[in-house]
Amino acid sequence: MKVSNNRLGGLVSGGMNNLSNMNELYLDRNKFEGTIPYSLSGVLKVMDLNDNELSGNLDNSLWNLSSLVVLNLAGNHITGKIHPQICGFMGLHFLDISSNNLTWYVPNCIFIQLNFVNLSENSFSGDISFPFFNTSSLISLDIRHNQFTGNLHWVRYLDNIRLLTLGRNKFEGPVNPKVCKLMYLRIIDLSHNKLSGSLPACIGDMSFKGDTDDQMLEPVYGEIYNGSSYDLRGFTFASKGNLYTYGRSFFASMSGIDLSANMLHGEIPWELGNLSHVKSLNLSYNFFVVPIPMTLSGMEEIESLDLSHNELSGPIPWQLTQLSTLGVFSVAYNNLSGCIPNSGQLGFGMESYLGNTNLHQITQGDMCAAPSPDPAAGKEVEETTGDPVLYVVTAAGFVLAFWATIGFSFYHPYGRSVMLKM
Repeated sequence: MKVSNNRLGGLVSGGMNNLSNMNELYLDRNKFEGTIPYSLSGVLKVMDLNDNELSGNLDNSLWNLSSLVVLNLAGNHITGKIHPQICGFMGLHFLDISSNNLTWYVPNCIFIQLNFVNLSENSFSGDISFPFFNTSSLISLDIRHNQFTGNLHWVRYLDNIRLLTLGRNKFEGPVNPKVCKLMYLRIIDLSHNKLSGSLPACIGDMSFKGDTDDQMLEPVYGEIYNGSSYDLRGFTFASKGNLYTYGRSFFASMSGIDLSANMLHGEIPWELGNLSHVKSLNLSYNFFVVPIPMTLSGMEEIESLDLSHNELSGPIPWQLTQLSTLGVFSVAYNNLSGCIPNSGQLGFGMESYLGNTNLHQITQGDMCAAPSPDPAAGKEVEETTGDPVLYVVTAAGFVLAFWATIGFSFYHPYGRSVMLKM
């Protein structure tokens, strides 16, 4: 049954308990209310109830849905914690319970062959320094916007991961160099955590090259039964200052690294220039130092490059003007110096270069001129220093008055009498 994207309402529980003759249930993007029934049975393979008004706890302890492959409850108001019984759905490949009000810990389901997991935008917590899902089967893991803690050493076991988004949690420690072993990785988002240390240079050895014929996608995209398949959607990644949502196409259309808003420091590895297939790189709001590597010009497909809010110094490498695909660029609020390249692909507005005191523009005469002052600062200077012409007139008046006084004192009779009395 498929009644997606309508304005249907009422209680979702009415008549749902016995699903014995139904293989797929699509009630997504409607206005159904109430709680999900506790007793569900049948041969259901797909249950998609995302983007409704469902509430209450997610209690699947009495479900008898051994054939379930897809469970999508995203975008509702479901509360409480995930019942451990969910680990009993051995055939489950796709689990999306994002954008709810779920809390507590995630049960340890290392025996389920889950491929796509989205737990983002909830209030899950706990230390996940160890994996809680079968790492060898995971293709996409999105747990952004939660309260997870611990280190990221467990990430190295995600042998088949394509999309890994862990942003806006409380992970800490270094970026483990063994992440470089994830040979199929396409998108990684570790932003807005407490990661520290230097960035492993071996990241530059990763391919980040997608494949539209990726065989690992088949468990969900392939035939579930009788030629039917499930349309993956809802995986997001921030690039060019915006949040984009990707379906299956993201494996071919997007590749990116977001490490922004952490405590990473040291040099930006020159090896990142080998990432010729990466379209988005965000290292902003960290503590990277020394010059920008000129080797970044090797990122042939880069569309968005954000190095702002660091402690980078030295000039902007002219080699970056060769990045023909670059659409968004920022080195604002660093300690850069020298001239802003005025050719090639770096002809962006001054907002891309703000906050670099010693960074100058190139004028029409190919001269390296100081950047235009802040209008507010200029007004303050004008009020305190005044017009330069006024300085000249004032100085000349002072000199004339001085010599007139001397002449009057020595040559006028009254002036001489005054001087003799002193």
